[in-house]
Amino acid sequence: MPKKKSKKTKIKKRIEEVKVKTRIVRPKIKRPMEIETPLKKIAIKMFGRLADKYSKYFLALKESLLMADAKILFRTYLSLMFFITFITFLLTFLMTLVFSIYLKLDIIFTIIGLIVLPSFFASITLFLIYAYPVSTTQTRRRDIDANLPFALTHMAAVAQSGAPPITIFKILSKFEEYGEISKEAGKITRDVEVFGLDATSALREIFLKCPSSKFKDVLQGILTTIQSGGNLRAYLMEESGKAMFEYTVKRERYNQLLSVYLDLYTALLIAAPMVFIITLSILSTLGGGILGFTIDQLTNLGVIGLLFLNMVFLTFIHVTQPKL
Repeated sequence: MPKKKSKKTKIKKRIEEVKVKTRIVRPKIKRPMEIETPLKKIAIKMFGRLADKYSKYFLALKESLLMADAKILFRTYLSLMFFITFITFLLTFLMTLVFSIYLKLDIIFTIIGLIVLPSFFASITLFLIYAYPVSTTQTRRRDIDANLPFALTHMAAVAQSGAPPITIFKILSKFEEYGEISKEAGKITRDVEVFGLDATSALREIFLKCPSSKFKDVLQGILTTIQSGGNLRAYLMEESGKAMFEYTVKRERYNQLLSVYLDLYTALLIAAPMVFIITLSILSTLGGGILGFTIDQLTNLGVIGLLFLNMVFLTFIHVTQPKL
C-alpha cells in the first residue's frame, strides 16, 4: 500500500510540473498607484472604517470618480471627504464659540450659533467635495463631445492608409487639439505598448471609464468591427460623416438662437434704456420726483440696473453657449 501511494504522489507531482511548464501566464500589469500623503494617511486612519461602512450609499460618487479619471481610490476619497467635513465642523464650532464669548452673546444665541453655523459650513464642504468629481466628469464629457467630429475625421483619414487600430490611436494621441480624446487615445496606446494588453482589451478598459456616451458608441463600434473582421476604414468614414452633420446642424441652431438673443438685447438693453433716459431728461426740466425718488436718484438706479442686466445677459450667454 505505501508503494502504491508513493507512485500516485509521484504521478500527481509530475502532472503538476507539466501544468506549470505549459501554463500560459499573462503579464502582470503594474498600474500607477495613487500618491500617499500625510493627509490621506490621517484621513484613512480616522475615517477608513466609516468609509467602508457607508460606501454603499455613495455608489454614484464612485462612478463619478471613475468617469472623472481621478488618480485616487474611492475609499481614500471618501475618507478625505469625511475628514475635511469633520475639520470644517470643528473649526467653525470653535470660532463660533470664541466669537460668542468675545461678544458676550446671550446663551440662547450662542447655542443656536454653535448648532447652525458648523452644520451649515460642514454641509457646504461635504457638497462641494461630493460635487467636484461630478463637475469634472461633465467637463470631460463636454470636451469629448465637442472634439469628437474632428477627431473622427482625423481617425478616418489615418485609417484610409491601412493603419491598424493601435496606430490610429497612437497618432491621435499626439494632437493636443482634441483635448480629452487625445488623452484617452494616449491611454489606449500606453496600455498596449507598456502594459502589454491587446487592442480590444485596451479599448474595452477605456470604454468602461469614458464619460461620453457618443464616444462610447464609437469605441463599441470599433471593438465590434475589429472582432468581426469588418472594414474599420468604412466604419470610421461613416461615423465621421454623421458627427460632422450633427455638428453643422447644432451650429446652425445655435446661430439662430443667438439672433433671437440679439433682438432681445437690442429691445431690452439698448432701446428701453434710451427711452428711460429721454423720459428722465424731460422730467428733470419739470422738476419734482417719482415715487419719492429724485431724478438724480432714478438716473443712478437706472445706470446700476443697466450694468447689472448686462452682466446677467453676458453670464447667461456664456453659460448656455455650447462648446463647438
